[in-house]
Amino acid sequence: MASQESSRRIFFFWASLFVTFAFTIHTGSAIKCWECNSHYDKNCGDTFRNETFALTDCDQRELEHYPNQKASVCRKIIQKVRNDYRFVRGCGWLSGQTDRESADCFKRSGTFNVLIQYCSCDQDGCNASDFVRPDWTGLLAVLFAVIFLVK
Repeated sequence: MASQESSRRIFFFWASLFVTFAFTIHTGSAIKCWECNSHYDKNCGDTFRNETFALTDCDQRELEHYPNQKASVCRKIIQKVRNDYRFVRGCGWLSGQTDRESADCFKRSGTFNVLIQYCSCDQDGCNASDFVRPDWTGLLAVLFAVIFLVK
């Protein structure tokens, strides 16, 4: 009986480990982002209404200054000029280095009452929200493994 229980625990451990790896390994497919500008469409504003837009396959565009570079992030930029706010969402390209801009938000201010908040994230459609959403799949798989091992 103890042997059967031990085998069950080992099975659930390996199954959970497999599920964790299966859902956390990313393939080389293109990232898909929302692309819009609230200056031209109010649905792109602070209250984002994604039913009026389609996700854009970011690999369909190539930049002249980054030849053969694939988009790796989605971006959301909030621009405030005096009291006018604009929200710009789109694909983002990083020039090979990873820095705090690739997975975080930061603000810049300038003269003439200009403020820009810049956020980027690396999951499909993640530039719709106010913050970067974590991927909880791996954490849930590990949690289930622990639950079954403790029983």
